[in-house]
Amino acid sequence: MGKAKRKKPAIDNRIPPTQEQAARGEYTSVGMAYRKTPVIDTMLQRDQITMQEHTALSYYRDQGSVADSSPLKSCIDFSVTGGDMGPSVAITSALLETARIERDMGQLWPLARAVAVNDVTLAQWCIDQYGGREKYAGGKCIAIVPVNEKYAIAMATMELRMAARRIVK
Repeated sequence: MGKAKRKKPAIDNRIPPTQEQAARGEYTSVGMAYRKTPVIDTMLQRDQITMQEHTALSYYRDQGSVADSSPLKSCIDFSVTGGDMGPSVAITSALLETARIERDMGQLWPLARAVAVNDVTLAQWCIDQYGGREKYAGGKCIAIVPVNEKYAIAMATMELRMAARRIVK
């Protein structure tokens, strides 16, 4: 009689996000990879924005992402660059649409771009704009929070909602 074959232990080859990445956003597992959950999706789940505002910000996010794709970065994918003729119609159209949307948002576009396109949280945006302070619990610093935390985040949320309402397809 032969020996029974040993089962090899299952190896999890997934590489989770680093601690720094996990601290700056939420991630979901999609097969072997992890996908960062967009900030606007998290805000919708928390009822900080409405479905109409989320739809408008998602449209702006899609246009901004395409507009940010560089012909140099996409030099292998000729469907994006249009071959030897420079940026494709999709990139040019997205550039024009993104510029129109940002013009319509007025002074609110830096906040909307940071949150919707670049996935910066409202707290991080407030810290970058107005400064931050250390938050202590039990004598230990547990986080850096915006100065006037509740007021700053409430104002940023209101401004983001106003910017989303200015986005017209």
